[in-house]
Amino acid sequence: MIDEAGAGNKMAQTELGQVESLLATLERTRPDVAAHSRRVATYSVRLASQYGFDAATIETIRMGALLHDVGKLLVPSRILKKASRPNAREWKELKIHPELGMEIAHRCGFDDDVCRIVLSHHERYDGGGYPDGVGKDSIHFTVRIISVVDTFDALISSRDYRDALPIDAARTVIARNAGGRFCPWVVSGLLAMPAQMLNLGPADGPSTPQRAEGQVFVHPGQLAMPWHAMPTASLCSC
Repeated sequence: MIDEAGAGNKMAQTELGQVESLLATLERTRPDVAAHSRRVATYSVRLASQYGFDAATIETIRMGALLHDVGKLLVPSRILKKASRPNAREWKELKIHPELGMEIAHRCGFDDDVCRIVLSHHERYDGGGYPDGVGKDSIHFTVRIISVVDTFDALISSRDYRDALPIDAARTVIARNAGGRFCPWVVSGLLAMPAQMLNLGPADGPSTPQRAEGQVFVHPGQLAMPWHAMPTASLCSC
């Protein structure tokens, strides 16, 4: 008889090895992208833990977060390292990174749940995202979490063409886009997190799920509840 628990652990170890191999490649060639991916994974696990998801779901979110930008391995360095915003031609090249990333993840043997995060992390709640332009009814809750956290980390990180925002200012920008770009209930979860959970030190990495003391529990079913749109803005986490 096959030991299902042992087989599951072996598969998890294999996937983790694949992730670390891909991240090591990113760190050699796209160090900023690799660092961003690790931060997004940490934030995503901390946010997902507030919803009471089981360990398998949180691990899917963590894996998807670590891999969400792996497609940038195939985006020309001249675009990623450009000191200004990409022009129309460069933007067209940059926007295919989710599809490239999904292909990489799929070829490396990651399951459909992880690949879905990689493919769809730039979709928007209002249907204005890419690559497929789908809206809230077609965006899985795991993707909604990564989408919010991806943009949050981009906002609090400096770029050559803009300074980093303070945490509170970044959360304000995210809040203004609830119901437009972002799922409102994921936004509410981010806003409810204590500031110390969003302030990573040098030693911080993808963490073990842990709900903050006094944290409001948000049921996963609330992710699908209706919301009145708030003002939207043009945000780019690329």
